Amino acid sequence: MNIALYLRVSSEQQAERQLSIPAQREALRKYALNKGWNIVEEFVDEAKSAKTDERPSFQEMIAAAQGNNANFQAILVHKFDRFSRSRADHVIYKALLKKQGIQVLSVTEQTDPDTPHGMLLEGILEVISEFYNLNLKQETLKGMRENAAQGYHCGGRAPFGYRLVREGSKVSYGLGPQEEIDLVKQIFSMASEGMGGKKIARILNAQGIPKGRRWAPSTVLSILQNEAYLGQRVWNKKSEVGGYKNAKEEWIISKGCHPAIINEDIWVICQEKINARRPGM
Repeated sequence: MNIALYLRVSSEQQAERQLSIPAQREALRKYALNKGWNIVEEFVDEAKSAKTDERPSFQEMIAAAQGNNANFQAILVHKFDRFSRSRADHVIYKALLKKQGIQVLSVTEQTDPDTPHGMLLEGILEVISEFYNLNLKQETLKGMRENAAQGYHCGGRAPFGYRLVREGSKVSYGLGPQEEIDLVKQIFSMASEGMGGKKIARILNAQGIPKGRRWAPSTVLSILQNEAYLGQRVWNKKSEVGGYKNAKEEWIISKGCHPAIINEDIWVICQEKINARRPGM
C-alpha cells in the first residue's frame, strides 16, 4: 500500500517532549517499513496548531488526496492529534478522504476504522484530544488571569517609554530611554492643553524624534488612553477568545505594579479633553 506521512509540531516545547519532526519521521518510517508499506509523499507543518485546519501542508495534503492523480491510499500520523485537535475537523476531513478511499492511520493509536469497535475507539481518542485542547486553553487563561492580578505582563510588546524586564519567572515593565519618557510626558502635557491627536502628531513629526519614527494620530491616542503610564496594568479589556470587548467589571486592574510616567491628575484632565472632542459629547 502506498501511504503519505503527515508530521506536525505546534511549538518548540513539543519538540523538547520528543514530538519533534525528526522523531515523528523516524517512528512513522519504522512503522511503515514493518508493515511493508511504500511511502510516496510527506507533508510537514512546523510551528502550526491543530486547533484549526489553517495549515499549509495539511491543506496541500487534502488537495493532493482529492486530486485525480492521488498516489496514496492512507495517511499515517504519529497520533491522531497530529492530524487535528478539532473533533469537527476530524469528521469533515476523514469523510472527504474516505470518499477517495483514503484512511487516516496512527502509529501509537492503532484502530480498525472498518469495525464498529474501531470506529468507537477512534472517536473516543478524537474527543479526548479535543477535551485536552479546550482544557489547556482554560488552564492557560486561568494562569494569565492570576498573572495579571499580580500585575505582571501577559504577552505582547511593552508600551512606548517602557521595556520588558524579567523578575524571576515573571515579566513586568521597566522604564525605557529618557528620550521616550520625556516624549510621553510631552504628549500628555499637550493633550491636557486641549490639543487633539492630529495636532500632537504633527508637532512630534516636526521635532523628528525619535529618529526615523513617524507619528500618527491613532498612535498618540493609544498612548493617551493607556493606563500603563499611571503605573497600573489593565488586563481582560477584550476577550482572549473572539476579541470582543468585555464589560468594565470584568477587567483586572493592578495598581502600582511598575514605575509611573505621569500622575493621575494629568491623566484625568486628558481623558476629559479626549471625551469632549468625541462626536456627540
